[in-house]
Amino acid sequence: MNIDILITQVDEHNEFNILATKRFNPKKVIFIYKKEDESFLKSLKNYYTTYLPNTTLQELIVIEGDINGLRKIILDNKNKSLIVNLTGGSRINSLEMFNICKDNSIKAIYIDIKNKKLYLFDNKVEIIREEFEDLELDKIIKASGGEVINDSTELANKKDLILLTKAIYKNLEIWHKYKQKLYDSNIFIHYAEDSNVIKINLNLLSKDEKVILSKILIYLKRIGGIDYTTEEKEIKVYFKKEYLKSFIFKSGTWLEVATNNIINEIKEIDEVRSGVMFLWNDKSKIVRNELDVVAVKDSVAICISCKDSDKYNENSLNELDVYSNKIGGKNVYKILVATKDPIKTAVKYRAMEMGISLIIFDGNEEKFKIKIREAISKKK
Repeated sequence: MNIDILITQVDEHNEFNILATKRFNPKKVIFIYKKEDESFLKSLKNYYTTYLPNTTLQELIVIEGDINGLRKIILDNKNKSLIVNLTGGSRINSLEMFNICKDNSIKAIYIDIKNKKLYLFDNKVEIIREEFEDLELDKIIKASGGEVINDSTELANKKDLILLTKAIYKNLEIWHKYKQKLYDSNIFIHYAEDSNVIKINLNLLSKDEKVILSKILIYLKRIGGIDYTTEEKEIKVYFKKEYLKSFIFKSGTWLEVATNNIINEIKEIDEVRSGVMFLWNDKSKIVRNELDVVAVKDSVAICISCKDSDKYNENSLNELDVYSNKIGGKNVYKILVATKDPIKTAVKYRAMEMGISLIIFDGNEEKFKIKIREAISKKK
């Protein structure tokens, strides 16, 4: 289908505009927008300039419900090879554009990204199964005015961290029994003058804890992560890799690594990143947002928060909801991965209300993959 002009609305999230442009390859795209959407229009134009530079752009401002304005834009281009995109933007304007197209035998489309369907409205409605071109996370965020500024995905690929992560989730009961000891500053003493050295006070550890500690230290030394010296009442540990110390003493990092790597094994997933830090197109770009894991499936973002505890609540859900909607809008998949059920039962019901899938990871990799697949297959 050769298309000269694509008419489409500007939205906060504009994946549908990009996919429609890539699908029909029009010579010109006419963006219809409202005054309050100028910042989204600017971001979208920047995207086209960078990634679709051969497409001519035109922008026309139309207030919501201005049927005469919409009719003029569409009918002025009627004699050209024209298609109108009904996806996104003002619902009222979309309905009015649909009626204008129907009355004037003009082709219109609606894109269902999640379900890989293209609805073509001509003399009849045709539903086309469509494999849209995949958009990477950077492009999804950039299209709506955001920017990925950093991520820690490379940590998830380090062999020593993978081994440690698996050791933790294969022994979750022991991990949860003793992990709080790691954050006791009277036991694990950190040196301000040398961040790669810690001292372990053996007086505050039980016999069983000392046995476990000894096994861990021997293992870490064997894989080249540390050296250590032992005295009667203390052990001094010298970390050879700074990231290894951060991994051990930063709560929940292992769960991010596990989630990243296990999801990366699911064939439906196109991209996975962890520790994603991004800025957004607000009045100020001072506030940094961060998500533990972000994946992409068929140009749809999957936003994941990781909690290695039962101490998460409505605030955790709200934060995930806000950040997810920033990245992916109404199409986004929202998942909270935890190692225990929440203390408050109400959190489960609130998660359901907010469209957040709550997945408890008990160390079983295959069961975790099944639950992730179920979460990203839900219809909305």
